[in-house]
Amino acid sequence: MHARVLLATILIAGSAWLQGAAMRGASAQDRGSADLIRGLCQPDGCDEFSIVSVDPVRTTPEGSLKRTRLKTFHASYSGRVPRAEASGYVYCSPTRPAVIAEKQGRTVGILLAPFATEDSRETVRRYTNFTATYFAICHGPEVGKAAVRDLPGTARSLGYRVPATRSQVVDLKRAEDILPASAAPLVAAKPAPPPSREAQARIQAQARHAPVPPDEDLLPPGEIPED
Repeated sequence: MHARVLLATILIAGSAWLQGAAMRGASAQDRGSADLIRGLCQPDGCDEFSIVSVDPVRTTPEGSLKRTRLKTFHASYSGRVPRAEASGYVYCSPTRPAVIAEKQGRTVGILLAPFATEDSRETVRRYTNFTATYFAICHGPEVGKAAVRDLPGTARSLGYRVPATRSQVVDLKRAEDILPASAAPLVAAKPAPPPSREAQARIQAQARHAPVPPDEDLLPPGEIPED
């Protein structure tokens, strides 16, 4: 009699523990899913990512360039499959928002246009991953999710002032080239060494005998002559 009561007590306690463990596991999975930002969805599933790290590179009055590392996934009815981590850059700017991608030795800047009037619906859809990445990095995961649902409204609520009428992809030599020209570091030019006496004499002799071209043939610096 006592043995049966003891066995029943153990079974009930074990069942309660298993239920609690299952609930804790589900809760942890829900928290993990809550950290994921969903991007482009297609018939075979959706692209998702979580933010691994964000490191500031350079800040200017116009914006802030950040180095990013993302963990990517592909979600479908079959489940969520981890994919490789992705590294890149984001330029957080209310006037020139951009995502910089590096692949196979090529660096490109994706210039976002939240208020585009020339982008087709298909173009907007194809840029979903970049939109989600930009706003999640610059403003937080929840804002990234909101931007996927309503890009113009999200950008407007954050005070963005982007005059571009369409999204654009530009080739860059490096990520820092996305910064405005005014932010480029100034490098002092080294003074050229003075010419030797022999060189000075040779230059003066050439100047005395060289024909002087007429003024109308002179071109402004940097001007390319037409054929």
